[in-house]
Amino acid sequence: MTTDPVNLLELELADRTPVPRGIVEHIQRLILKGGLKAGQRLPSQRELAEQLGVSRPSVREALTVLETMGLLTVRAGSGVFVAKADARRPLWRYSDRCTPADVYEARLGLEGYAARLAAARIDKPAEERLRRCTDSMHEALKVGDVISLAVNDTEFHDLIFELSGNPVLAAMYRPVRELLVESQRLPMAQLDRLSETVREHEAILEGLTSQDPDTAEAAMQSHIRSAAGRFGVSL
Repeated sequence: MTTDPVNLLELELADRTPVPRGIVEHIQRLILKGGLKAGQRLPSQRELAEQLGVSRPSVREALTVLETMGLLTVRAGSGVFVAKADARRPLWRYSDRCTPADVYEARLGLEGYAARLAAARIDKPAEERLRRCTDSMHEALKVGDVISLAVNDTEFHDLIFELSGNPVLAAMYRPVRELLVESQRLPMAQLDRLSETVREHEAILEGLTSQDPDTAEAAMQSHIRSAAGRFGVSL
């Protein structure tokens, strides 16, 4: 096993890329393309921040995303390591509050109804915003960029709550958003099934743009059931 930490000084962040996402995307590419080997230890958060010229909170956020995706593992007292391909499992970081099944069940009701409302209220600019998300998910799928796919997945769901036009529903969503976002990431550890996620979002978009509340709600609930199933939760 490789224990010497890798130097990530070569990282170049695009001007318009949020810093944590830039770190995540770079490390993800190194892992998936073999630039970082299984078992290799990353530098400490302080060292990474100094190497990359970014803040420690940015590094911490980026590493948390990669750990959630199952690409990194944290060993107390030893550091952060690249996970072995056959041992990559998504991490649920909210076990002290609820289970993933709890979140998927709540999403079934909240997001299903949000999609129903959004279908009745969607306009052309909103459709274009949603379509940009699904188009970006397609592009991310082509190049194997899991993080970009996850970011656009989250934006898609955020937009639907916005388009629902219901301030009470939006207020219910905001306090639990981090849980819902985390539940979106969990199934993405199965890289060979990412295309299913993209197709499901296209089906939701079709229901929304047809302004058919029944179809939009059914497509959203089907997506959530399928996402839960990819993580091993049956709804």
